[in-house]
Amino acid sequence: MTDIVEIAGGYGRAFALRQGQALKIVNTHGSQVVDCWALSRSDMSEYLSVEHSRRMIGRLFPRQGDRLWSNRRTPMLLLAEDSSPGKHDMLLACCDKWLYRHYGCPPGHRNCRDNFLEALFAAGFDSHIVPNPLNLWMNIPVTGSEEISIGEPLSKPGDHVLLEALVDVVVVLSACPMDVVPINGPDCTPRPVHCQVVG
Repeated sequence: MTDIVEIAGGYGRAFALRQGQALKIVNTHGSQVVDCWALSRSDMSEYLSVEHSRRMIGRLFPRQGDRLWSNRRTPMLLLAEDSSPGKHDMLLACCDKWLYRHYGCPPGHRNCRDNFLEALFAAGFDSHIVPNPLNLWMNIPVTGSEEISIGEPLSKPGDHVLLEALVDVVVVLSACPMDVVPINGPDCTPRPVHCQVVG
């Protein structure tokens, strides 16, 4: 078990995991969404695919006990523990500079897409694509008429998930910088989360 690592609100971090290790992610303040990616350490063109995972688990959103699959249908991660109400989004792309431009924010606004690339590079890896993420604790209600909306997180302070590596992976996390809509709670304020490699 490694030391606990803080990821500041609006920033990212990458973790290299061996098969059998796990990453515990704690929603310290309860309201922070965390974009999550995983890439194969042997071939960065293989990555956790929310599109393939939806097909393989037969649902829009993952639950405790579900395996998360790659774009080559390899089981990559196991959602081994989830103490939250279990609202994790697999529909929306990560925020990026173009989204903040759409919202009228000035250039340079931090975003999950850049956090992914920065964190991966800082850990000694690289990728030419930014896959769609698993959005931990992001509440995206879907109505019977198939409309989606942005809801406030249902998670509580101290809620955690435990992601077990089923193959050697690099997991990249971004404590989402969104401060325009209430994805990170009613005050739209990004906050830190804490992580620990287990095993």
